[in-house]
Amino acid sequence: MCLAIPSKVVELINNDRVVVERYGERLEVSTGLMTESLTVGDYVVLRARAHVVAKMDPQAAREALSLFDELAEQLAGDIEFKSNHEAA
Repeated sequence: MCLAIPSKVVELINNDRVVVERYGERLEVSTGLMTESLTVGDYVVLRARAHVVAKMDPQAAREALSLFDELAEQLAGDIEFKSNHEAA
């Protein structure tokens, strides 16, 4: 299964490359599959951490990132609980 984490365009390199950022990770990716142009600040969906495949509505991207944040908090709590439980 693949999860599409919204990534924010932070730098335009040339006609077919941009730098995106998500959770502090920066990736240089191809925009060759896109038919519409991108600008700094746009949110996008990546395929295989290498290709932009879709531009996202900013509100939808923020909502998705909020859900990922909640999920990460829950998983962190579960991992902490399991490690504490196993140590006892």
